[in-house]
Amino acid sequence: MVAPIVNTGIQTAKYCNVAGLGVLIFDYFLTIEPEVRWTWNRRWNITRILFVISRYMAFVAAGMTSYAAIATRSNENCSRFGSASNAIHIITIVAAEGLLIIRTYAFWKQNNKLLVVLLVLAAICIACAVSITQVVGNLVAPAKPSNPPTSSCTFEAGRSSAIQYGFLMAFELLLMSLTVFKRYQDYRYCNSRLVRAIFQGGVRYMTATIFVSVVNIVIMSVVPVSYDDMMDVPQLVLHSMLASRVLFSLRESDQDESDGTTLQMSTFRPAQHDQRHTSFD
Repeated sequence: MVAPIVNTGIQTAKYCNVAGLGVLIFDYFLTIEPEVRWTWNRRWNITRILFVISRYMAFVAAGMTSYAAIATRSNENCSRFGSASNAIHIITIVAAEGLLIIRTYAFWKQNNKLLVVLLVLAAICIACAVSITQVVGNLVAPAKPSNPPTSSCTFEAGRSSAIQYGFLMAFELLLMSLTVFKRYQDYRYCNSRLVRAIFQGGVRYMTATIFVSVVNIVIMSVVPVSYDDMMDVPQLVLHSMLASRVLFSLRESDQDESDGTTLQMSTFRPAQHDQRHTSFD
């Protein structure tokens, strides 16, 4: 009775991941126009680099996971392919989180101390998430002496992968708390469209990704292990899609504010008409 349950879980996980790639492709064509308008022909800086990574490496990561889901690779050693896929997943999500850090830094009036703290915490979270997941995975991995050593292509994730999503959720909760705190400390009576775009877009983004992280943790902790990879690509796709939309919304609002010369993007302070506007490039 165990085999049908395992097969059903693996098939469900495969369908969800391949569907996630389809959603990513569909969303790309929906948002190609704002991408051309708000990112092309702009100078290259950290914001654009992070955007390109989170936007386009998501296709590589989702494609590799989808290939692993549908390809028949019995009696092969897939550990290197799996490690490369995991690394690209992490890089893509880190880039999307980097855009959130930049948003928080700008919302806090370019507070350099806060930026240093966030970057250090982000590095610690990444290091701890990867290392602890690896250590715990090695400790709890069941012995399978009947399987050949080259049979490493089963489309399953270990329970320890929930640790990574736990660190991700904790960091996003921190960014959300900082955003909400600053909104009601300094911008409570500010009706600027740019401030609203920064606040509302960030809160919606983080709420959605936190919710999906919770779903991932629950799946990996409660349901049968064969379902563990079910939200792998969907979570990646959500990060990429929302990061892109948040950036497009920011630049559109920034352009509107620039036309009215009412707000400086760099400091979020009311600007005089003779001051130069600083855009979110």
